[in-house]
Amino acid sequence: ILLQLTWEAIEDAGISPDTIAGDHVGVYVGASALDYANESLFDPNVATGHFMTGNTLSIISNRLSYIFDLKGPSFTVDTACSSSLVALHEAYRALNSGRIDCAIVAGVNVLASPFPFVGFAQATMLSPDGQCKAFDAGGNGYVRSEGGVALVIKRKDASRWKGQRSHADIVAVDVNSDGRTVGMSLPSDVEQANLLDRVYKAHGIDPNQLAFVEA
Repeated sequence: ILLQLTWEAIEDAGISPDTIAGDHVGVYVGASALDYANESLFDPNVATGHFMTGNTLSIISNRLSYIFDLKGPSFTVDTACSSSLVALHEAYRALNSGRIDCAIVAGVNVLASPFPFVGFAQATMLSPDGQCKAFDAGGNGYVRSEGGVALVIKRKDASRWKGQRSHADIVAVDVNSDGRTVGMSLPSDVEQANLLDRVYKAHGIDPNQLAFVEA
């Protein structure tokens, strides 16, 4: 899935894949689930020569570097629900430091096993009616979903390819941890507000000028 999405992202950016082969392009992927591997743990018949290179998080990112012959840093970030955003943060920092000129940032999730559903249901985390109602008094849990995304990002001062297109500018990114909260899987509104405040002040962003906030 991610290989196909990455090809489409490169194509959408107006880049020919052969022009970045051998370049110092970084690959930063957010992923967390190992459903296929977990489903196969107790069946020794599936342990073929492809098993170890098809059922680890590290290979998700390295497969992209291998197929497209990219020579920059390549790794998968697992921070649960925030994996893709943290991957973006790492790519942004690498670009700003001058370590790389271009990065592929991606995330992917597939729901292929019943066990996480059972576990999250037992922990009363899933919505019994199958609907997310964020910030609503009627909120009663979240809904697991699957999908993928791939972005090609570059520094503004990096050389451009012929036909290269840009859809948006990333002004700022940052990450934090909420530390000790009322539960390991529960966030802290205070610490999340502190993170936003730090980003706004560090980059001179007026919160009143924001068009919308997506959560």
